[in-house]
Amino acid sequence: MRSSMPTSGMNRGSRSAFTLVELLLVIAIVGLLVGLLTVGLTKALNTAKKAASEQSTKALVQAVEQFRSEFGFLPPLVHDGVVISGSDPAYQPAANLAQSQSDGPTIDIGVSDSRPDIALVWSEGVDRNFLRRRTGMGLDEIDLPSGGGPWDNDSAWDDRRYSKFSLAYYLGGVLGKGIDGLEGPGFARPLADGSFEGVGYPVGSTRDRYEPTMDVDRRGVRIQVGYGELSEFPEHDQVAPAALMPGDTEIALVDSFGHAYRYYRWEHGRFYPGSGKFEVRNALDMNIPPVLIDPVIFADVRNNSSNADETDLTQGSLELRSARFAVVGAGPDGLFGVEAIETIADALREPVPTDLEDIAKMRKRVWEDNAVGVGN
Repeated sequence: MRSSMPTSGMNRGSRSAFTLVELLLVIAIVGLLVGLLTVGLTKALNTAKKAASEQSTKALVQAVEQFRSEFGFLPPLVHDGVVISGSDPAYQPAANLAQSQSDGPTIDIGVSDSRPDIALVWSEGVDRNFLRRRTGMGLDEIDLPSGGGPWDNDSAWDDRRYSKFSLAYYLGGVLGKGIDGLEGPGFARPLADGSFEGVGYPVGSTRDRYEPTMDVDRRGVRIQVGYGELSEFPEHDQVAPAALMPGDTEIALVDSFGHAYRYYRWEHGRFYPGSGKFEVRNALDMNIPPVLIDPVIFADVRNNSSNADETDLTQGSLELRSARFAVVGAGPDGLFGVEAIETIADALREPVPTDLEDIAKMRKRVWEDNAVGVGN
């Protein structure tokens, strides 16, 4: 005869329910999985956005080259409200007149009611030394801080040869009718001095109409009206206002992360009195903006200029060696790596480094996710 041991109700209950410890363990595991999933999704989303920004950057470079092919010159640098080469008054924007250096990017030239403004751009005349970061301290001086004297830890990174507005104005055709002659996308023939052919002519005058060279809708680039980033002010030792006023914001082409693409321009060569002309004798003479150079390598050359003769700042890139313009997106972190080190450290929520090598390494961490395209 088979016998069985009775099972108590308490034992049955203990087998069918979780203990408090087991419940907490399950919650912890679920929380960990959710956290890992969130991090993974965020990383995947940023990776996808970065890839899109890189493709858009290449498309913008192609649009710049198409603009030059059509009009015979590169899109000018639209004034961003800061001097472009130290404090040298010789390198002020064209048509600056009595306007303060902080104004821009358009100016009232007072010709007529039908043509009240032009785009305020850097001079496109024969003298292009404004693209060589001169400071007025002599033809053989380049890359000096605005106050003169030797390089310091921040000044060599303070490169103003870019515009956040040029691409929107000259590739997207977003200027108003009073400036470029046409309402909405498209523009009259652009001129290198910031004006547009036919604007201000009598009603009925014949003018050419040109379509934008960048189809932003198909290229993943967004036109943002009222662009303004408080975080961008400290880069050039500007004091950020408590809040941006409507007049402080302009129209820009922004990337997948909402940050404006920068359009850089530069010219090769340093003036050597012995030869009487501009030459490229070492890496620094190429005048490549630091935003395009590995920060650790650039810092090594910058802190010891004798390294310039042996160091290839382009790291073997023939494309960069011949380039004279670039389109740069900040990537997921919104930083280019050339900002004041205090700004970078604050964004990373880390202490500000004091060692030059540590500073360069911190710059490189935020520089590596930039989206870059160059052309000549």
